[in-house]
Amino acid sequence: MTQTLRINDDFQEVDVLSVDDRNRVTLGKHLKDFKRLKVFKDSRGEILLVPIVEIPASELWLYQKKEAMESVQKGLADAKAGRVRKKKLEDL
Repeated sequence: MTQTLRINDDFQEVDVLSVDDRNRVTLGKHLKDFKRLKVFKDSRGEILLVPIVEIPASELWLYQKKEAMESVQKGLADAKAGRVRKKKLEDL
């Protein structure tokens, strides 16, 4: 699957890296917690790496249903603010 990405953001140089004899580049310090990247290449040979996260297909519904996502976000905000009560399992 190929897609065209139009970039309007400003980029700044953050490092100069060397390619090893097996054509590899180490990006670890620039990626933090990301383990997957989308790779884009333009007609000039410039490469853009975009960190991505993937979710299981079984959780996709949450991102497709605005009301469900809003409910989850509200619940997380309530929990963070301490607006929670303990419930006994048998009361549910």
